Amino acid sequence: MGKSIIRIDDLSDAISEIIDEMKDDVIRNVNEAAEEASSQGVKDLKASSPVRADGYNRKKKPGTYAKGWRKTKTKNALGVESYTIHNTEGQLTHLLEFGHVDAKTGKRVGIRPHIAKVNESASAEFVRKVENMKL
Repeated sequence: MGKSIIRIDDLSDAISEIIDEMKDDVIRNVNEAAEEASSQGVKDLKASSPVRADGYNRKKKPGTYAKGWRKTKTKNALGVESYTIHNTEGQLTHLLEFGHVDAKTGKRVGIRPHIAKVNESASAEFVRKVENMKL
């Protein structure tokens, strides 16, 4: 920003313009941080999700759940983007994360926590990027 002379009558407009530019930069940087954190979250979930090895459900290939992670972008009226990470095999996420009773055997199936860890790391990464933003 170079030095310029602003008349007192135009000061309000000049300040508003500077604030609008800063707001646009902040929104752009926050959107970029959210996109990067969600992309990394999807990669981490694909890598850390359990993969069925015993062929229990023969209708779907092993690894279908792990490969099913996606992100969906939504944008609010101000242009701030938010991302939701979800799985195409959505009914399994809660069952695997928290355990369940097996319908065939009646025995409790152990928990396989994988979502909470990635949620924490992706959230922390997003916060770190936003805190280190340069305006």
